[in-house]
Amino acid sequence: MPHKVSPEHLEEDFSRHEKLVEIRKRRNVVVFERSPENYNSTTLFFYHGAGGTYKHFKSQITHLLGQGYRVVTCDMFAHGKSRCRVRPENYMFTFEQYCYDALKLFDRYCLNDQNILIGHSYGTSLCTLVCNERKCRVKKLVLLSGGGPYALAPENYSLFSLPASLLSCFKPLILKVFKEACFHSPVKKSSVSNSELLSIEIENLRQVMRGQKWDEGDEAYHALISCPVLLLVGRHDKFIPLADEMTMNLVISQSVLHILEGGHMLPIDCADEVNEIITSFLTNDLDVHCKLHTRTIFKKPKGEVT
Repeated sequence: MPHKVSPEHLEEDFSRHEKLVEIRKRRNVVVFERSPENYNSTTLFFYHGAGGTYKHFKSQITHLLGQGYRVVTCDMFAHGKSRCRVRPENYMFTFEQYCYDALKLFDRYCLNDQNILIGHSYGTSLCTLVCNERKCRVKKLVLLSGGGPYALAPENYSLFSLPASLLSCFKPLILKVFKEACFHSPVKKSSVSNSELLSIEIENLRQVMRGQKWDEGDEAYHALISCPVLLLVGRHDKFIPLADEMTMNLVISQSVLHILEGGHMLPIDCADEVNEIITSFLTNDLDVHCKLHTRTIFKKPKGEVT
């Protein structure tokens, strides 16, 4: 069983465990690294989604540190505290550049072959690439709200195709619509500020969305994943169709899918249940004979027959 650490070491002030690191030339990111008192030799690498911040995983980080796991994560370049300190250029926001960052983070902080990757949304693609490129050092993979095993394509004909100046004018409306779409739980939605939800300048987010090109990330590439994989998706996710996640479950041979009663922001929307499922996955062997689990965080009304 994982070792426990005392509750007083699990304070929510993460800042004293953060460090500004030049992960690559002209790419400074704020890295969070923390080992519990009785480190159990396994490191968890967290990769957040586009526009987000590593603190979207705050509940999972706090919970899993308490289980004895070392945690490494960062705010992606130009996200959160990893502010772009040079004049931004379009090439800086491509998926290829973020992949190099993800690999550098892993290579720099990897201590052994007992590593587990946990990604949300855009971060699941980064996890998939790191897993396949460093498969001898990755033990398990957790993908939240990641979608199907399909190549990434730029969003050239969406809202993000608008000029940056016009997009900035619509920022308040974009934030409001995005927040409504991300959460299923009204309580969890109200607990997150707009700046926490979208931690990147809107013009930089535009470049991220237009730069998400990954032709190699198709079914064949995802089928190469050889470690156990936990897939989590919200039944009320307005960005990820359930059919896509089920396809992913079929393509990855050693995968199990849990469908939760949440929206796209599962790490926050269904925090307690996500923590419970991830903990079970990390400490137990994967039962690939039971590929699909449907879970609910709401109790059935009295008198209702199951």
